[in-house]
This record gives sequence, C-alpha cells and structure tokens, in this order.
Amino acid sequence: MRERIPLQMIVRVTGIVLSTIVVVFILVLSFMPKESYLEISWIPFADKGDHMAAYAALGFSLFFAFLQIPGSGKSRRQGTVPHSTLHLSSWSGGAVIASLVIGTLLGLVIELIQPIFERSREWLDLAADFMGLVVGLAIALLVLKAVGSYFVTRPWLYDPNWEDEVNETLKANQ
Repeated sequence: MRERIPLQMIVRVTGIVLSTIVVVFILVLSFMPKESYLEISWIPFADKGDHMAAYAALGFSLFFAFLQIPGSGKSRRQGTVPHSTLHLSSWSGGAVIASLVIGTLLGLVIELIQPIFERSREWLDLAADFMGLVVGLAIALLVLKAVGSYFVTRPWLYDPNWEDEVNETLKANQ
C-alpha cells in the first residue's frame, strides 16, 4: 500500500514555497529604483496599499509555513482524547506570532537599508507592512476555520495514525 503524504507536510511545504516567492517579490520591489517601480493602479491607497497587499500575502503564506496541525506529529499527553474541534487560539498562536515577528522584522530591515539603494525610508511603510500582515493572518485564519471543520470530521485526511491513537485512548479510558 502506498504511504500517504501527511497534510502537515503539504501545508508546511506549500507555505514555505509561497513565503519564499513572496519575500523575493518584496525584496525586488523594495530595492528597485524608484523610476522603474511598477505602478499598480488597481490596488487602492497607492504605495501604502502596495505594502499592505504584499505583506498580506506574506502573512498568509508565513502562517501556513509555521502552522502545526493538531494530531500531525506532535506528541500528545497520555490519556487525552484526540482533537475533535478546532480551537484556533490553542494551536495556531505560535504560527500567528512567528508570522508577525518575521514579517515585521523583514519590513524593518528593508526600511533601514532602503537608503543604500537610493530609496527613501518611510516609517509609515512599516505600519502598512504590519497592517498587511494582520490582514493576511486574518484571511488565513478564516480559510483555516472554513476548511478546518472539513478535516476535523475526517481525521484520516491529515493523521495517518488516527485509528491507533483513538484505540489507545479508548483502551486507556476503560
């Protein structure tokens, strides 16, 4: 029988690949000369809207790069019942914090070294970056909440050992 690729690995690898693409995109646009800067007219709020859109994509992708799906490899305490509902605050907090910290640090470093590339340093850009991260994380959490309920009722999609864990828990509780 063919071994399944765990959902955790798919989500994490996808998040890492998307994050890498978004970071490269952000770096290229942040350090290109102002004369050759792309004018994206469909994004509102001019330059600050560009920052928010780029960092929303970064926040979204970083969240999934750091997300640890319940029951996907972290050891559980003995005698506990496997996760039956999604409690976002209990297991996604680390991904949210890591995404905010890394995204904010990236924005800060870019703003600090932009004058080397003859670009102006604007602290409002950093504020737009942070707001974009928050928007991207909010979208990721909404997607996770919507899609997560599907996976909770189908543990066989994300946890190859779900039957063993349920049987062990039931035996321990008898």
